[in-house]
Amino acid sequence: MADHPSQRLTLRELATQVLATTDSNEQLRFIAELSRRSRTDEQIVAVANRFLGHGTSGRSPFLEWVSRVRGAVPVTVLTRVTPLLSDETLSIPTRVAAAAKVLKSLPDTSEVVRPITHALTAGLSPLRALERLRQLQHQLEKSRSLDALIDRKEGRVKMDCPRCGVRLLRIEMLRHLWNDHALVLEQGKVRSLQWAVEGLKAEHSQTHDTTILDRAATLAGLAGLRAWVARGDLVAEDTAPLLATASERGAGLCPGCFGELPPLAPLPPPLALANGRLAGDGYLVEVGGPDWLRTLTVAEPGLVIRSGPDLGRAMAPRGAASVIAGVLLLLAIGAAVVPRHFFHSFQVVFGIIIAAMFAYLIVRIFRKPLPDRSERAVDAAWTILTQFIADRKGSTRYLTRLCRTSLGRGDPHVRVALLNRIIAWVRPMVEDNDLRLLATALLLQVDDSSRLGRDRVNGVAALIATGLTGERPSQFGEYVAEAYLDRTPPPEPGERARLRILLLDAAFDAGLKPRDILDLFAAAPNLRRAMVVEPVHRLGLLYGVWSLRNAGRWERIAPADSVYELCRSAPNISSRVLQEYPDLLLYHRPTNPTAAEELGPVLICARGVVVGGVMASDPYTEVEVVKAGRFNATTVFVFGPHRLSVSRPPADEFSKTVSAWLRFRVTALLPFIDRVLEPGPPEILARVLWPFRQRCNSCGTISAVILGRIGVPQRDPGT
Repeated sequence: MADHPSQRLTLRELATQVLATTDSNEQLRFIAELSRRSRTDEQIVAVANRFLGHGTSGRSPFLEWVSRVRGAVPVTVLTRVTPLLSDETLSIPTRVAAAAKVLKSLPDTSEVVRPITHALTAGLSPLRALERLRQLQHQLEKSRSLDALIDRKEGRVKMDCPRCGVRLLRIEMLRHLWNDHALVLEQGKVRSLQWAVEGLKAEHSQTHDTTILDRAATLAGLAGLRAWVARGDLVAEDTAPLLATASERGAGLCPGCFGELPPLAPLPPPLALANGRLAGDGYLVEVGGPDWLRTLTVAEPGLVIRSGPDLGRAMAPRGAASVIAGVLLLLAIGAAVVPRHFFHSFQVVFGIIIAAMFAYLIVRIFRKPLPDRSERAVDAAWTILTQFIADRKGSTRYLTRLCRTSLGRGDPHVRVALLNRIIAWVRPMVEDNDLRLLATALLLQVDDSSRLGRDRVNGVAALIATGLTGERPSQFGEYVAEAYLDRTPPPEPGERARLRILLLDAAFDAGLKPRDILDLFAAAPNLRRAMVVEPVHRLGLLYGVWSLRNAGRWERIAPADSVYELCRSAPNISSRVLQEYPDLLLYHRPTNPTAAEELGPVLICARGVVVGGVMASDPYTEVEVVKAGRFNATTVFVFGPHRLSVSRPPADEFSKTVSAWLRFRVTALLPFIDRVLEPGPPEILARVLWPFRQRCNSCGTISAVILGRIGVPQRDPGT
């Protein structure tokens, strides 16, 4: 590429071009080239003589050129700069830049700094002179002499407040203006905070300089900066830091002012339970002592309710047997000490000893062992402690924690009456703490029923569904899901798979569409854990099966159960199948005995159709029964690329049915993928999200708070 014409000119010719050019942009371009090529002292002195020899018109280019020279500037040239710094006909930025170049080139001493600053501030008031020195200070990385000079001047310069007339030093006036009048000092002028912030906004819109955000935060505070960002039309990169910070703090952002809002408070954790000690919130139940004589301590804050031997089961089989045998042995000793007749006494003593041995063996064999210490502590908490605090308003947190701890622990028969009493007491209450207790108490009731033979997953799904249908607030379902998923031990994968399907069924019944469920996931993280479907498009397929279930579309092919019906009617089968095929949509049981016995059920899934444990998805997949081998011919069921050996050929109708299922999946179900982001009625989503809303104290906006995201503005569904 050819050189630019200015690069072929000599230094003298470049200087001449600078002096002859009237276009400021062109002149700056020539000055930049001239400063780049001015390297030696002789060249720098020659260019300086050329500019200054041109008279008044050469002063401004001379200062502009000096400030841009990259190397060291000779002292003879620097001394010619100082007289020009007081020339008011030259622009202030040019003079300040030239003064900064001089200070950078000379030693950092007060003798050098004083004449430079005196010339630069000549004719200015003390306040304006201080502002000019501040501009010079910003041009230098470090100058201790200049810093000391500015500090001395700040200590002497006083200002009059334009609002109240008080006269203060500059640094004190800055504090006074900010604290008493909400004003700022900008370039020697007093400005309102709003004016300064608006100026920064205009500057940011033109330059997109992110450092302006820091200056705005200094003036308007973090809340003012967030409100500015919320009202602006900013890209995702501008809001990403705010979202990341909110997520780290466990909060979301208000859509009105981007202030941080806490999401729905989680459940209190379970009580601490270990080695027979159950404690939390100042309450204590402890089973201690040796196994042959256990002790029980029950206490609430400030009061010991019971302390001593465990009256329920204090002794283990060995301890009880030892006590009974010991009593009999004491009788034998007494009979031996006071005999009336030797032979008669010997028979009595011997008989008592034999009786003691038999008593010891019988008690050891037939007496039940003591319960686990932790299990006994849970039961004692219900039978003793809960009797005292069941109806106390301040005990809801402890009872909630006790219900969470009792999931899968203790004797359900022991607490059934007290649990019913707590549920009846807290059911009419509407505060969040009471709703948490009601959710955990009802979940414990369902869990206890499952230990007596009832289906736990159906019960849990029914509880959570009441929060989706509007029977109870939707955060009730969030609390139930949290307590169920975080229980110890955690639910098995098959249970969670069934729960996911049953909850989606309830959500669709409540009028929610797949898009609405995704919005609910953002506000309710525990419902998301219980109901999430990955990848998202499978949610559309599940909605398609739900919407077609009453139309009888697949009954034209063959009888089949939807995944929803299978989870309700066949818990064991559905759990097993969903663990292996979590994308199950339909479950077809072949009527042909051979197909049913050897190939099993036909599973219509999101990924394809499964027969005999193998999958195919192409609607034109080859499906037929053939003979393989010449002599001992075996029957093979051909399913696309798969070959499945069967002892007897299934009926021809089975092959036709499998082909029909392949086509049905593509033509009837897959189109629902395109509708996964279609929203449902807005009033239904508003009703479900309304309990997750919060009112921002800063701007008053009501929104559903979403962890790590901008909240969704809410309107009361009743209005």
